[in-house]
Amino acid sequence: MTRGSWTAVIGLAIFTMGTSIVTPLFPLYQQRFDLSDGAITLLFATYTATVVPTMLIMGNLSDRIGRKRVMLPAMASLSAASLVFSLADSVPYLFAGRVLQGLAIGGFLGVSTAFVVDHAHPERKAWAAAVAGLAFRIGFGLGPGLGGLIAQYSANPIHRPFQAHLILMIVAFAAVLATAETVTRRPMRIEIRVGVPKGQFAAFALFLAPAAFLMSFLDGTLLSIAPLYMVQELGVTNIAVVGLVGFLVLGTGGFTPFIARRMAPRTAVITGVLTSSACSLLVVGAAGVGSAAMVLVAAGLIGLLNGLILQGATQICGISVPIAERGKLISALYMCAYSGTIPTVGLGYLSNAVGITTALAVFSAVALCMAAFVVFVGGRAFREVVPYVEPAVVPVVAA
Repeated sequence: MTRGSWTAVIGLAIFTMGTSIVTPLFPLYQQRFDLSDGAITLLFATYTATVVPTMLIMGNLSDRIGRKRVMLPAMASLSAASLVFSLADSVPYLFAGRVLQGLAIGGFLGVSTAFVVDHAHPERKAWAAAVAGLAFRIGFGLGPGLGGLIAQYSANPIHRPFQAHLILMIVAFAAVLATAETVTRRPMRIEIRVGVPKGQFAAFALFLAPAAFLMSFLDGTLLSIAPLYMVQELGVTNIAVVGLVGFLVLGTGGFTPFIARRMAPRTAVITGVLTSSACSLLVVGAAGVGSAAMVLVAAGLIGLLNGLILQGATQICGISVPIAERGKLISALYMCAYSGTIPTVGLGYLSNAVGITTALAVFSAVALCMAAFVVFVGGRAFREVVPYVEPAVVPVVAA
């Protein structure tokens, strides 16, 4: 890791806090604006509609015009989102803020990860990809953690967390501006295609894409449904405890690279999807014993195990393609991941119809089925990681 990689990591961590601060505030929004469970999950997933197309386009664009020319406007969009949330006094403000967050994360996350990897030494690029994953998991985790604390002990719980993030964004801007650009500008040409290694598209589509989707499905359900579950079914009234769920499910994954640093990336993905989906059963079981602590334990375990999925997937992406293709590939991975938040909307409306505990039982069953697909179908299609090797330069001998 170089100095450029570390300064880029700082910007990445602070940025990601801004999109997850909203998590512990969902029960407050539900009470203040009289929203149903379905409406809350729709609010949570709204930004996916802008994340997915934006991420795919911006990853390709950053490979041509430069990383920072994409990242800085995305940071401005996130700052605008935090400003909107800090002024929100009606439901349209909430949805407007989520759309701005989607535009921001779509233009930043995959590109900034590529930016971190670009700055690393050639022999450390896989580790740099893992560190980038660590940084955004910790950033996402700190968002609800700090947001819950500020909301619980502030006189203005709905607005104050976002005001705090706006101040932190000054540091993020400074970190990115101080980091050198890594991509030489090339002629503009926008094309929508996924940059995967030649001959391995099917393997990536059957293995990495559904694994990333499952990871986000697990995260998204715990971030959108679990806060409502804890308040409605388990009687939790402390917003800081609700925020702790978000911190655990997102933040603990940041420590996974230190615990499983030597695990092969393909093995990490398979281990993560199997064990993380199994832990979703703990969330459902919490209702039977009336234990909020069981949800917290499940959140921590799922976060840690989802970190394996992210670690393995980002390492594969970091070493499988040349630098000119890396932005597209990593952005495509995150695009698949963010798509996993879409089913949470269905769970929210299912909760309205059959109850939140039954909806979570359905969630767990679906997660287990998806894990089985990744292991038994995707694992057979993607049997090994093939690192990209730069072509040898043949010296020209003068005649």
